[in-house]
Amino acid sequence: MCNEGLFTGIVKYTLEKMLCEVEIVDNPRDAVNVAMDFGRLTIDEDIILHLYATPGQERFNFIYPLLRKNALALIILGDITNEESIKDIVRYYRNFKSLKRLPTVVALTKTDLENRVPEEKINRYPSDLPKDIPVLKINATDKESVKQAVLLALQLFLEVEEEQEII
Repeated sequence: MCNEGLFTGIVKYTLEKMLCEVEIVDNPRDAVNVAMDFGRLTIDEDIILHLYATPGQERFNFIYPLLRKNALALIILGDITNEESIKDIVRYYRNFKSLKRLPTVVALTKTDLENRVPEEKINRYPSDLPKDIPVLKINATDKESVKQAVLLALQLFLEVEEEQEII
């Protein structure tokens, strides 16, 4: 069984590089990503995730319909040091939801940095999302932290699959 997952967001490159089994081409820090990144993560012999990281800018929205067909889950990343990035989480979610309702996890990144947006603002924006969407704070440079977000998205997907089998 080959499952495809989906990443999108600001630090997606760092997050994807932390987990993937295939080599990801390094871009210089000041380079602009004009395509999507791909990675693969083997959970066990029956579950292999294909991870697609998309640029977050609106001009790349044309990629979303291409990915929705086989996407099984969505992880939306928000930069905890950037208020605009946190505000954009709801927009990303609505863009994908308009195409396909997916099990979704929000992962707020850069938790290791001091210059975070105040907690009350951080909590305000994800409150516009459905209550069943978990919001995690992760460090994209810490493999265990990143795995937490991916495994939660996988768990949500498997729960949806199980519910559909019951019906």
